[in-house]
Amino acid sequence: MSCTLVSDSGASVPLADGRAVILGRGPESGVTDRKCSRHQGKSESLVCWKYIVLHSIMFVWFHMFFTLKRSLSPDGGYNDMKRQRRDEADSDTWGTTERREEESVAEEKLRKLQKMAEKATVGSSPNGPLAASASTPSLSSSVCPKSHWQQIGNLLLYTAAGVRGREKIAGFDIDGCIITTKSGKVFPTAPDDWRILFSEIQPRLASLLQKGHKVVFFTNQMGIARGKLNPNVFKSKVEDILSSLQLPVQVFVATGPGIFRKPVTGMWTHLCEKANSGVTVDQCQSFYVGDAAGRPVNWAPGKKKKDFSCSDRLFALNLGLQFHTPEEYFLRWKSAPYSLPELDPRKLDSRGRLYDPPSASLTTDQTEVIVAVGFPASGKSTFFHTHVVPKGYVYINRDTLGSWQSCVTACERALREGRSAAVDNTNPDPESRKRYIDVAKASGVPCRCFHFSASLEQAKHNNRFREMAPSDVKHVKVNDMIFHSYKKHHVAPDLSEGFSEILQIHFVPDFKDSKSESLFRLFSEG
Repeated sequence: MSCTLVSDSGASVPLADGRAVILGRGPESGVTDRKCSRHQGKSESLVCWKYIVLHSIMFVWFHMFFTLKRSLSPDGGYNDMKRQRRDEADSDTWGTTERREEESVAEEKLRKLQKMAEKATVGSSPNGPLAASASTPSLSSSVCPKSHWQQIGNLLLYTAAGVRGREKIAGFDIDGCIITTKSGKVFPTAPDDWRILFSEIQPRLASLLQKGHKVVFFTNQMGIARGKLNPNVFKSKVEDILSSLQLPVQVFVATGPGIFRKPVTGMWTHLCEKANSGVTVDQCQSFYVGDAAGRPVNWAPGKKKKDFSCSDRLFALNLGLQFHTPEEYFLRWKSAPYSLPELDPRKLDSRGRLYDPPSASLTTDQTEVIVAVGFPASGKSTFFHTHVVPKGYVYINRDTLGSWQSCVTACERALREGRSAAVDNTNPDPESRKRYIDVAKASGVPCRCFHFSASLEQAKHNNRFREMAPSDVKHVKVNDMIFHSYKKHHVAPDLSEGFSEILQIHFVPDFKDSKSESLFRLFSEG
């Protein structure tokens, strides 16, 4: 039996059973719009029955174009939202209403086509021509009918028309992985300063889609939070990239610090839980590709610069995904050497010794002054509130009191009342510590030092963790300048300064629940 595809204008295209048909602009189809390619869609006529059932998403799109003429754009809808924003700025109320009616008709016809395909597939034999296979997934209601953006906190999410939920996720970074600058500069000089990195990228991504993967891009764009990058400009850039690739891709954009920023796994978690049409992701069959891989200087011939970070490799490591660099995945290069950060949060011992020397006592019944020394976010406040303050010590902290003068006054007041004082400030140098030693001497009581030994990397990790983890305690935000100022001025405390004893306090993580521990164990900076 033969079938013929007939357009509203009267053009007809014969469909032979089981044979491929290329449809596009030309006399055969009757399509004259030059925005439509001469080879716009490819399909196979699977069966000539009551309905023409199409198993290619591209052909479903073309069928809509052929039937609805120009209800959808020739690019498959990838630039629909960009054009819509531009059109709505230029059109009158009547034009906007008319366009919405056309879009409603298009969406309704797409739903009808999907139902026809599903009905025909269910009614056919498992071994017949409509039987679905792993390499050719059946059309389902999980297909995104229209491109759209979403904002979820510090996350921007773009889902292109044609994206569907899949078990297998092929994840990619964007900058330095999918695109590079046309100018050759490290950072783009203009919104259009980009090009596809390798010619192999588009066909490789298309092959992944054919084989049942969902292609997803994950990118950090801190410039948006810092006000250096207009989010609407970046949205248009994303749409242009996908228009160039002509592929249905989902794009996650972390616009600021926190749980969504790679290498932390918030974007992936959102994908799995809320942005994959309810399809459970198979981690074992998924992978991630990125250029921030921790490769050193001269990691390959002609590659003199080292990677700016290791965030992409750590993102995959946090998730337990197989990882590749762009050169390894697209060009089949051999694996390059790399190094991971010094601090591995997975290896921090939560059962380690809390302080040295072990023979010392953390508190005493005698009135005294304890002076802390350590990086911000090195665990001082938690330690004091857990082990010292409950024993009756007056807690003194500059973040609360506002100045070191107020802290000195509070310390003097506590000693006059016969109470011990615990001074929780960074106190990096002998000068800052001498203030409290002098107060203790004036009151005739000893002054001990608790030196918190957490490294700069550990303190920064703690700081990022407490910014992401839910907490009833409000912490003062610490930026890199404060960390490096402490490091610059730090002088290890010594008994010669007037301390009666110095204890080394080790950072030993303690968690309220397993969820907090899982978050803490993630690499949070590359």
